[in-house]
Amino acid sequence: APVYFTALEDYHELPADCYAQNLIRPGEIILHWDGNSHGRELWKVQITFETLSYVLQSAHFAVDHQRVWQMLPMYRTMVQESYGAKGYNWIAINVEMAGRDFDIPEFYPAEGQIRRTLRLISQLMDYYAIPFEKLLGHFERDNRELKRDPGVKLMADFRERLKAYRASLSPLKRQMLVNSGQ
Repeated sequence: APVYFTALEDYHELPADCYAQNLIRPGEIILHWDGNSHGRELWKVQITFETLSYVLQSAHFAVDHQRVWQMLPMYRTMVQESYGAKGYNWIAINVEMAGRDFDIPEFYPAEGQIRRTLRLISQLMDYYAIPFEKLLGHFERDNRELKRDPGVKLMADFRERLKAYRASLSPLKRQMLVNSGQ
């Protein structure tokens, strides 16, 4: 049976030609920016979804300052293989944050977007038993050295905040988050 990490109204499956038909056992999470350069007012999950559909690429999730969309089927131990990080799609859950150039202070993600991404990443780590050190930025998985997302500073800041967030969760609270889909 499918597993939803968002409310059902926030499940928007990408077209089948945007992702591989294989199921994979996830062992890491790769964080991206969606590359939208048209200003913060368009840093929205719907724009991320439409862009991925247009370029026949995929990610499992899109996050903006107001919501999280799940865009690919996920199951108890397996997930649909995405086209998100060349060479690592066979093992990775890909998460797109709406926006770009996050290391430039005026483009840093909104607090709501950071909080939603922290909660999602933590939940995915717990659900699929993905260790903390297997949260990576796309730039850390690009052997061609062409990718900069989601930014060196953002990843350093995000890891610190994720450590603090996870440390603040009691085992009972963490289990309640998993069970409630938050």
